[in-house]
Amino acid sequence: MEDEDAAFKGWREWLEPAYLLRKYNEKRYQRPPYMTRAVDDDEFTPEEECAMIDEQVNKSDGFDIDFSLFRCVFNYHSAILDSHQFVDEPETTEDLLNRLSRGSLDKHNKDNGTKFEFVKVVRANYHFSGAITYLITFQVKDPYDGLIKNFQARVRYSKIVMPEYILCRPEPDQAVECVGISKTDIEKVAKRQRLEKDVEKQG
Repeated sequence: MEDEDAAFKGWREWLEPAYLLRKYNEKRYQRPPYMTRAVDDDEFTPEEECAMIDEQVNKSDGFDIDFSLFRCVFNYHSAILDSHQFVDEPETTEDLLNRLSRGSLDKHNKDNGTKFEFVKVVRANYHFSGAITYLITFQVKDPYDGLIKNFQARVRYSKIVMPEYILCRPEPDQAVECVGISKTDIEKVAKRQRLEKDVEKQG
């Protein structure tokens, strides 16, 4: 049973490979609303588009995909924040992503002893996975310096599935460091550690 649980957990944390769902010249093709490239713009072949999205998914773990390059439809999609695609009106997709981001950040703060504050969702991609796996980029306020910084969350969720907070992390390769603790708290910890060392020396 433990091996089965571990295997299931591994599947949830596994990065979904990009794959082709529909070519732009197929009869049942429907252009997604997030795509901006003209169907008659033949700069790239379907095979080249497959290679490009595969590279982007692997490089960014699915968080950063430039859908303006594609005419073909893939398993990865861009979430439209002001839509009602996954929710009932008057709620919007952005409202849902805000909730999922907050829940993911709360778990991250609890697990790591940090105090990052949620600000807003920037963008999100998603793919189907039994439920829906959302790959959300959102902003946080770092109590260390008060600066706004980017975080990423991978959350598996549907209306009939409780949120599974799979991943929450600072966006890689940012020009700023994410600390998550105020300078005052850091000074208190450092002071306590110095006092503990003094007590040990006296003992």
